[in-house]
Amino acid sequence: MDVLVEIKNVTKLFPVHTGIFSSEKGRKFAAVEDVSFSIEKGRTLGLVGESGSGKTTIANLLLKLICPDKGRIFFNGEDITHLHKYKQ
Repeated sequence: MDVLVEIKNVTKLFPVHTGIFSSEKGRKFAAVEDVSFSIEKGRTLGLVGESGSGKTTIANLLLKLICPDKGRIFFNGEDITHLHKYKQ
C-alpha cells in the first residue's frame, strides 16, 4: 500500500518558563523526541499515552499548527515539514 503520512525522527522543543531570577533561561524541554511512524492509505493509527506524553503535540505537528525543530513530515510523498501556505 501507499504511505499517506510519514513522520521521520521528529523532535519538538518548547521553552521552559521559570521566574525572572531563574538561572534556567533558554532551557527547553522536548515534548516529543525522535518520533517516527507512517500511516498507509486506507489504514488508521491510534495514538495513546499518558497525559503529557506528546499526543497533542504530534497532532499539532501533523496539522501544521506548529513546526518541528528536527525531523521531517511527509504527506502523500511530499515533504511538508516547512510548508506554511496551502498550494493553489
